[in-house]
Amino acid sequence: MIAAHAAKESGDRPRTGEALSRAARQMVHLGRPDEALDLMQLAKRGAGDEALPRTRAMLFTIEAWAQASLGRGQSMRRTLGEAEDLFVSDRTDVPPPSWMQMFDEADLHGMQALAYRTLAEHDPAAARIAERHANEALALRIKDRQRAMLFDQISLASAHFIADEPDQATNTARLALHSIRENSSLRTWDRLRQMYRLSAYYRGYATVDELREELEAAMPRALPSGSARV
Repeated sequence: MIAAHAAKESGDRPRTGEALSRAARQMVHLGRPDEALDLMQLAKRGAGDEALPRTRAMLFTIEAWAQASLGRGQSMRRTLGEAEDLFVSDRTDVPPPSWMQMFDEADLHGMQALAYRTLAEHDPAAARIAERHANEALALRIKDRQRAMLFDQISLASAHFIADEPDQATNTARLALHSIRENSSLRTWDRLRQMYRLSAYYRGYATVDELREELEAAMPRALPSGSARV
């Protein structure tokens, strides 16, 4: 919020929206999607007409994730449709600000995968669409975006579990587990714990039991005292 106020004072309205969108991401991650939606309304107003279409597309994907967390499938699909339209309308003749240069087509698919994977806990049919977007994101990722690939892998494995595909889920989850040792953060471990929770339905399935043991051995037991979520 301090960053949002600083950006506003400096006259950088798009950066104001970006700062608020980061706060909204944290709210969804912490299980407070209603607050995230409130922040996203402020972010979209704060960004103003100066924001490039790609910047506005990024804002819409975060709003869609919050809607998915609340099980609002129709609203989520409409919001993602707006994000897609904005993304393709960006003419790229105006270079994006430095903080938006990482939001590319792979990130668009990655956020769509996350939104549909989140919605799938309310509507399991959404898992198949989440798989498609996660695979698209992974195919487009450049090699130095290892952390982004990790999030895509976790989304894909989670979608496989929801779609009743434990073998595919196990294979993808092992890729994520291998990657997380080099790209770990509290947020990545929290996402992995969500996937671990989904795997509980398949207890007794040999490959899943082995995976769960590997996850239990790897996951940190508790947050260190005084640590902050990343």
